[in-house]
Amino acid sequence: MTEHLKKPGAGNGQPEMDEAERFHSLLVPVDLTAISDRVLGRVALLPLADGARVTLLHVVPGNLPAKAQDRAEQDARKSLVSEARHLAKMLPKGVDVEPVVKFGSPAAEIAGCATSTSAELIVMGRGGSSALRDTFLGSTAERVIRRGQLPVLAVRLAPRAAYGRPAVALDLEQGSTDVLALMLRLIPTPRPRVTVIHAFDTPYRGAIYRSLSEEDAEAWSSELEQSATQQIVKLLATSLAQAKVRPTEAPPWKMHVRCGSARLVIEKAVKKADSDLLVLGTHGYSGVAHAFLGTVAGDVLRQVASDVLIVPARPRAEEPE
Repeated sequence: MTEHLKKPGAGNGQPEMDEAERFHSLLVPVDLTAISDRVLGRVALLPLADGARVTLLHVVPGNLPAKAQDRAEQDARKSLVSEARHLAKMLPKGVDVEPVVKFGSPAAEIAGCATSTSAELIVMGRGGSSALRDTFLGSTAERVIRRGQLPVLAVRLAPRAAYGRPAVALDLEQGSTDVLALMLRLIPTPRPRVTVIHAFDTPYRGAIYRSLSEEDAEAWSSELEQSATQQIVKLLATSLAQAKVRPTEAPPWKMHVRCGSARLVIEKAVKKADSDLLVLGTHGYSGVAHAFLGTVAGDVLRQVASDVLIVPARPRAEEPE
């Protein structure tokens, strides 16, 4: 199904970057539909280390009748081997592509395979805006994301080149440095301009204080925006230092700091910038990805017209008694 995927240019299209920063193990769950073509095409454009391992996984539902399972397994293995061969042709010679078929719950099998293969990143598909009830996204991708074990790159766009219009949504929690570090691995040098999105709120909005004039409210909002922008700039500098990114290798930043709900601010910013990648984290209950995965947010996640990289929080250390 990947005949339309084109082999990258010279050097297999692999960008220049330190070997340690490249990905050494990817897990790529595929549903063997047309969406899989986009996923494999994006994998071919990611920075992979020499000798990297790419595991193509298809999970056959475990509730099929025994005879149907046998036929499904045969069909899946045949298709998956074909996909693996196509992908291998697009990757550097040192990269190993392994097809794997499992039975059972897709989310559980993906999590188990991610552990057994020591995957650093899960790359999987997400449906288009017209598929709000797409089972692969609603039942599998969201469940994998909710487990929070590994970063998940949810691919929606047809890949044509490395990401060129990335956006990152940040709050002011410590986990944002992990979000930025992974984003920098995904967009190696020369890095394009990155839209930095941050949403803040003002406690008085909604006419809590009736005597507060509109001018006073706007002035206070402007002051909060300036303060938030300064904190975000410091966070970016700290993250670059921790990632040991030289100033010449840092991307240009375009700040987008607005008052409002994280969900709406992010959605509008991504649309305005025509971003091809949105990066966000799940650290803490204020992690912006939680806004996307709530009752309303699942639909919003489907509607964002870009690929989405979701970075989970690190496990919290046990608090002292």
